[in-house]
This record gives sequence, structure tokens and C-alpha cells, in this order.
Amino acid sequence: MKPIYLEMNYFGPHAHSEIDFRALDEAPLFLISGDTGAGKSTIFDAMTYALFDKTTGDREAREMRSQFAQPDQRTEVTFYFEQGNFLYKVQRCPEQEVFKKRGTGTKTEKSQARLAIVDKVFGTEQASLATKPVDVASEIYGLLNLSAEQFKKIILLPQNDFSRFLKSATNEKEEILKKIFGTAIFTVFSEEVRNQYTKNNQENAALDSILQSQYSSSVWTEEEAKTLDECPENEKFKKATEFLEQKQLQESNARDLARIAQQQVEAADKAYEEALLLEQEFLEAEKAQKEYQEKIVEQAALYEQQKKAYEARSWAQQFKDILRDLEEVEKEREANEVREAEYRLKAEQEQKILGEVKKHEQDLGQKASVFEEKDKAIEELTRTITQAEQAEKLIRQKKDFEKKIVHLQLQQREIDAPLKEAQTKLEQVQKELLEEGVLQAEKDALSRLKLDFHQQLSPLAEYLERLKQENQGAQEDLNVAEGNITKLEQEFMLKQESYQEKRKLRQSLMIAQLQKELEDGLPCKVCGAIEHPLAQAKLDVSDSDLKEAMQQVDKAQEAFAAAEERQEKAQSELERAQKKAAEKAEALQETQQKFDQAYRQFCQAHEGRFPEVFNRQELSNIFQAREDSYKQKSIAQEEGSLEKDKLCVLVEKIEAERQALVQESDKVKAQLETVVQSLAEFGQLQPSQTLKEQKETLRQEVNNYYTECQEVREKIVALEKRYAEQKAKHDERLTRIEEQKLKIQEGQRMIQKALAAPNAWTNDLATLKKWLSEDKLPEISKFINTYELEEKRLNRALAEYEEKLRDKQRPHLTKLREEKQALNARYSQTQKTVIELSNTRQQLETTVAKIKQVLETQGKAADEAREITKLYNAVAGKSGDKLKLETFVVQHYLEKVLIYANQHFINQLSNNRYRFELAKESANKRRDHGLDISIYDNETGASRSSNTLSGGETFIAALSIALALSEVVQNSAQGVQIEALFVDEGFGSLDQETLQKAMTALEQIGENRLVGLISHVEEMKDSIAQQLRVEKVGDGRSQVKLFSK
Repeated sequence: MKPIYLEMNYFGPHAHSEIDFRALDEAPLFLISGDTGAGKSTIFDAMTYALFDKTTGDREAREMRSQFAQPDQRTEVTFYFEQGNFLYKVQRCPEQEVFKKRGTGTKTEKSQARLAIVDKVFGTEQASLATKPVDVASEIYGLLNLSAEQFKKIILLPQNDFSRFLKSATNEKEEILKKIFGTAIFTVFSEEVRNQYTKNNQENAALDSILQSQYSSSVWTEEEAKTLDECPENEKFKKATEFLEQKQLQESNARDLARIAQQQVEAADKAYEEALLLEQEFLEAEKAQKEYQEKIVEQAALYEQQKKAYEARSWAQQFKDILRDLEEVEKEREANEVREAEYRLKAEQEQKILGEVKKHEQDLGQKASVFEEKDKAIEELTRTITQAEQAEKLIRQKKDFEKKIVHLQLQQREIDAPLKEAQTKLEQVQKELLEEGVLQAEKDALSRLKLDFHQQLSPLAEYLERLKQENQGAQEDLNVAEGNITKLEQEFMLKQESYQEKRKLRQSLMIAQLQKELEDGLPCKVCGAIEHPLAQAKLDVSDSDLKEAMQQVDKAQEAFAAAEERQEKAQSELERAQKKAAEKAEALQETQQKFDQAYRQFCQAHEGRFPEVFNRQELSNIFQAREDSYKQKSIAQEEGSLEKDKLCVLVEKIEAERQALVQESDKVKAQLETVVQSLAEFGQLQPSQTLKEQKETLRQEVNNYYTECQEVREKIVALEKRYAEQKAKHDERLTRIEEQKLKIQEGQRMIQKALAAPNAWTNDLATLKKWLSEDKLPEISKFINTYELEEKRLNRALAEYEEKLRDKQRPHLTKLREEKQALNARYSQTQKTVIELSNTRQQLETTVAKIKQVLETQGKAADEAREITKLYNAVAGKSGDKLKLETFVVQHYLEKVLIYANQHFINQLSNNRYRFELAKESANKRRDHGLDISIYDNETGASRSSNTLSGGETFIAALSIALALSEVVQNSAQGVQIEALFVDEGFGSLDQETLQKAMTALEQIGENRLVGLISHVEEMKDSIAQQLRVEKVGDGRSQVKLFSK
């Protein structure tokens, strides 16, 4: 991967910065310099963010948005880079607040990303690879074969990362180097071997567990389980098979015993069932004998008595109909005699009433002439009543017309008042209506007022309010920055003192160690003198003391440098906060003056009273009051127009109604005059009602007379008919009575003759009637039949039982039942024993089969398990030199790196004092140490840990490894092509000679790729021709300048 072009918009301190890396190819190295906090590291943040959506520090991507960016200023990073034969363009925008496209206010815009292949910078897109952040990240990973963390460690090497890689543990180096050199296939292979080994162990453990669970199963008896537990492992299966055979034999014997017991139970069941049947026959015979005694023997006398009663009553049945007929005829005769008397009395009464009615008919005939005169008077009254009714109708019409005329005159007077009132209101409404154009002019003035306010004053007011808030925030930031700088200055002084003390201690220990190593006659390693007047060391110094002191100096130096950087950063933040607060205050004052002038112009341009000082609420109230006034006038004008139209319609309507009343009044007066003339023609007449009453009286008298005559005639006819009917009924009853007397006499003679016969069962008529009235014949007949049938049935049953039970003894059921129960209990116990033995035998067969299956499986897998165990021990580093396969493979590549570093960098940078080698064992006795790096010191002739190097020596060693790693990977066909290297700080700890050597080494690397250095060292600024200068321009902003010396 090679950077080509980078563009940053509102990213960190960069409002708009562009870096064309193609312009830096003229020399092997280029320098990136600038004040602390100016934004040098932000350049690498931008590249890392564009590729991986992450920064080189702990800040999130959305926190990289410039603090001075406005919602309409978009934060975006565009990065062009080469990889392989293609030029890629990646664009990213973090999550940020932007103006809404519609309406006012802001909204949160989600992060965006895009990756494409282009033909050149700012050129045409040839292929779109991804348009979503997650897809872009996936594509970048596939292109570079690096994660964000690995990218930062290999391509982008910030300060102190060299030493961390040098001193990192084997497992940490292994993860980085495996990814770089593409040795993942060995990792996969090792993982597969490890998984297969684990799987075999788990399967073998599972089989062992199954085997032991079968041997210790509850299916074995306590004695068998003890025997199996004490038995050797290779004989357990044989012993288990013997136990199974014993259990099978026990089951077979138990089944034989159960079969014999079953035969005995079946024989006992059969004997008991036969005894039950015999006992049942004895019981039934006893029951039949008892039933014969109760139903036949004891009922014999009653049977004979009932037979005689049946014969007597059967004889009496022949007289039943004769006696019944005699009783019915006697009853009819008595009823007819009563009816004959009633009919005779009614006929006499009807004859008397008929005579009286005929006399009344003669009296009515004498009054006929009087009522004929009354009929003529009724006809005369009818004609007179008609004339009277006509006259009365005319009188009513005359009165109605007079009332109607009065009513019409009242209506005319009632209409005059509202007509006059409506006309008055109409004139008043016409006066109150505004002229056309007045209301429109007021509306236009109100619209101009609101338009000027929203277009001129409102935006300025909102901007002024935002400036006030920003000014307040800037002042608060300034207060925080001032507090931080005070605190950090104190911390810086403490860290500086600590560093100086640790440095003095290290120097004294190093001097003491050198004094300790001086020998008479041998040159001093420092000055070369062979005489050592101060050879006596004041301190007894060991290597561990010196190592600890050097580590403390390194830590103190790092802490001091970090404190210094924090102080410089805080000072920069304080200056930025002061400048921002001053700018915000100045902008606020200027905007306030512009706003005050705009407000005065607004007040002068519009009529009305406005507050002397701008007050949004008071202005809003004034606008609302004017708008309410306009709305009220508009509503009043509209209501007045409607009222005018209504009044015009009302006046027209009332005038039409008054004219109609006048016409109606004239018409009624003409009709009244006609009625008066017609009344004069009738003269004086009685009231029609009086005449009608007279007529009605006469009509009622005539109707009553004729009605009475008709009723008398009808009554005579009815009375004559009823008399004839009663006379006929009387004669009929007399005839019936004579016939019934003859029938009664004949029946009595027949009954007396039968009772006197010799074969009669009785001579008493009362006894005969009693027998017939009791109706016991069916009951007696049923008793006789039942008795005879039961006698035959019981005699037949007794004979059969006598035949069946001849020569048989009654069985002893209790004894037989007890014997049967005993045999059943014995059979149940044998069955239970068989079932228990069968279940146990089946369980043992299953257990033995499982044991056999497990043993067979273990035998087949044993060879495979031995082979995979050997392979796993070799891959996992559990045999020989304890080195894992993955570590061994990566170690091969690391050896190449160290060899290259020894040949090209470390010897040159350390004046041939140091060279790298792989540690033979770890200082802290870790099992996995194949990638630990030791330093061989040519002056002492011994190897030591890289942890014992000083700060400057650590930088030289780590830089040598980093440069060598870059070269080896570059020349590796499997690794990622690294065509860029950025080194951030660390050069300040080098002396002038070492610094020059480091520069020479970096220039060699820069011949084949882009190498950028970040440093504040003045010598580097003077010696490197191509430079990127990051400069602060105020208000938290920075700009990037490219120049060459």
C-alpha cells in the first residue's frame, strides 16, 4: 500500500488541507514538523480513519469533527492509495450534526463511506467496490490483509512503538508476524491437529467413562460389583460374562418351577369351579322345595274356595244385562214423569200470556189516526229547518268576514312597525361599512411588518443569541484551560525532578560498574587509559541494579516526556481558548451593534409604537395585537355586509306582505256586502235547533208507536209457536211413560223365574246384585290359573333336581377355596421370581453388550490415538525443544528479519557493538519463548535481554528491526507489499553520530518506498529537504504547507 493523495475537510484542526504524496517522491525521506498540537498526528488519524473507520489514538471517529465546524460545513476525508496495479479512492464521513434540508434546526447524519477504483486522482471511477461503512471495512481488510491495529504497528509506527515490539512477548509478536508473512495455513493445520487430539481424548475419556459406569452399574449385586472392582482390568469382561451365564441358568430353573406351579393352579381352579356348580344345584333344589311348600301346599284350601266363588259368579253373569236394562228403564220412566209435569205447566202459562198480548194489540189499533197527523207535521218541520239553517250560515259568514277585516287591519298595523325598524337598521349598517381599499391597505401594512421582521431582525437575533451562547462556552473553556495549565505545570516540575534524580543515579551506577570492571594494565573502555587512579568503586553495583536503574530512567524519561507533551498540549489549548474567547467576544460586540442599527431602522420604517430595546416577546405581542385588530375589522366588515343583505331581503319581504294584506282586506269587504243582501230575503225564523228538537220529538213518538205495534204482532206469533211446542212435548212424554211401564213388568217376571229354578246358586235378588257389583271374577280367575301353573312347574323342577342329585354329596367349598388360594400365592411368587431374574438377565445382557462394544471401539481407535498424540505433541511444542509449529514457522521469518537487521542497520547504528539473536531461553522461564529477542554485546562478549537497553539503545534496536521487517516483507512473495513507512518521534534520544546513521539507514529504505519522519529535532529539519509543515492559523485551525530546501 502506497499513499498517493490525502484531503481533509473539517477534520481535527484542518478546515481544508490537501497532501499530495507524489510530490514527496523526489528524495528518500520527507519530514513532517510543526508545533505541538498543530495536527501532525491528525494526518495519520485521517489515513487510518479513511481505511479502517478508526483513529491512531483513543478518540472515536465522530470526535474528530472540527470544533469550529458549522452545521453546513461537512466533515470528510478522501484518501487515494495504490495497492498492486490499481489506484483506490476511499471517502469517509463520520456521524455529525448538519442542517435539515427542510425546515429549521439540525439533525444527526449517520456515518458514510465509499470505496472505488479510479483511473487517476480526481479521475473517473472505473469500479465501485463498496458504498456502506461495513462493506468498505471488509474490502480494505481483503486488500491490505491487515487490521487497523496491525496497520498502525507496521506501516504507521508512532513514538515508543518500536521498543514495545522489540520487548513484546512471543505470543504478541507471533500474532503480528503470522498476519504479515501469511502463515495462517500453519495456524489452521495446528488448530485442526489440536481439535482432533482434543476430540480423540474426549472420545477415549467418554468410552472409559461408559466402561466404568457399566462395571459399576446397579444391575450387579453387591458381591458381583465387589468382585469386578477387585478383578484386573483385562479379566473384567470375562468375569462379567460368567455372571451373565449364571443369571441365565437361574432364570431357566425358575421358569421350570413356575410351569409346575401353573399346572397345579389350573387343576385346583377346575375342581373349585365344578364344586361351585354342584353347590349351586343343591341350593336351587332347596329353593324349589321351599317355594312348593309356600305356594302350593299352604294355598290349597284357598284354591278350593276360589274355585267355588268363580262358578257362582260365572252363573250370575247371565243376569247382568237384564238387571242393568231394568234399572235404566226405571230411571227413564221416572225422568219422563217429571218432564211431563213441567211441559204441562209451561203450556198453560204460554196460553195465558197469549191472551193478554192479543188484547194490547186491539188497544194500539184504535190510536192509528192520531199518529198519521203527526207524520204530516214532521214533513212541514223538515222544510222550515232547511231555510233556518241557510239563514244561520249566512249570519256566521257575516260574522267571520267582520272578524277577518278587523284581523287584517291589525296585521297591517303590526307590519308597519317592523318595516320601519328594518329600514332604519339598513340605513345604519350602510353608514358603518368601511369603504373598499381601507381594510386591504391595513392588511398590506401588517404583511410588510411581519416580512421585514422575519427577513431582517429574526435571523440577526437568532445569530446574536447563538454568539452569546458560544461566547459563554468559550469563556467556560478558557476557565477550564487555565485550571489545567496550572495543574500540569506542577506535574511537569515533579516529573522533571524525578527524571533528573533517576538519571544521576544511573550515571553513578554506570560509573561504579565501569570502575569495578577496570583492571591494571588494560585500557579503559571509556578513555583508553591503562592507569586507573580512581579504580576503587565507591558502590557495589550488580547487573540487576544497573538494569533496574536504567529501566527507572527510561520510565522517568517517558513520564517526563509525557508530562512535557501534556503541558505543551494544555498550553496550546489555553492559547486556543484565549483566542477563541477574544474572537467570540469581538464577534458578539460587532453583531450587537449591527443588530441595534437594524432594529432602529425597522422601528422607523413602520408606523406604531415599539419597545426602545429589542424584545422578541413584546414585539410578538404587538404583532399579535395588530393581527387581532385586523381580523376583528375583517370579521366586522364581513358580518356588516351579510347584515346589509339580510336587511334588504327583509324590507322587501315585509312590504310584499303588507300589500298582500291590503288586497285581502278589500276582497273580504266585498264578500260581506253580498252576505248581508242574502239575509234580507229570509225574514224572521225560529232557530233551526229549536225546530229540529220539535221534529225529533214528533219523530220519536211516531217511531215508538209503530215499533210497539210491530213488537206486539211478533210476540203473538212467537207465543202461539211456543204454546204448540209445549203441547206436543207433553203428549210425547205421556206415550213414553206407558211404554216403559210395560218393559219393567216383563223383566221382573224373568228374574223371579230364574231365582226360583233348582240349579240357581242363590234365591235372593240382593245377593245376585252384590255378586255382579263386586266384579271380582278376573281376580279369582287369575289366582286359579297362577296356582295351577306354579303347581305344574314346581313338580317338574323337583323331579329334575331329584334325578340330578341322586347319589351325589354336597361339596366342602371353604376347604377347596383355601387350597386354591395357597396354590395361587405359590404360583405368583414363582412368577415374580422369574420376572425379576428375566429383567436382571436382560439388563446384564445389555450391559455386557455395551462393554463388548466399547472394548471393540477402543481397540480400533488405539492406533489412531497414538499417531495423533505424537503429531499433537510435535505441533504444540510438547516434545524436543518445546517449540510450537506456528512459532517455529514464524521464527524462521523473524530470523530473516534479524539477519537483515544485523547486516544493514544495528551494526552501523551501534558502531558494531550490538547484533540481534533469538533468545535460547526466557528470563521468566516461560514455556513459549521462541520469538524472544536478545542483544549480543560485542564489547562484553555476552548476550543480554533487550529489556536492559537504555532509551536511545532501545530506539536504535527497535528501528533496526522495523526497517529490516519492512525490507524482508517487501521482498517476500507471500507478505503484504509495504510501500510506505512513517516514523513518529524518538530521534531526540540519539546523539549526533547515531542520528546521522539512523538517517542514512532510513534513506536506504526510502529509495524503494515512501518514508516520512515526524520530529522536532532541529538537525533533522536542517538536513531533510522535503518537508510538510503543519502551522497553526488561529481559532483552533491549522494548515499544511509543502516546501523543499
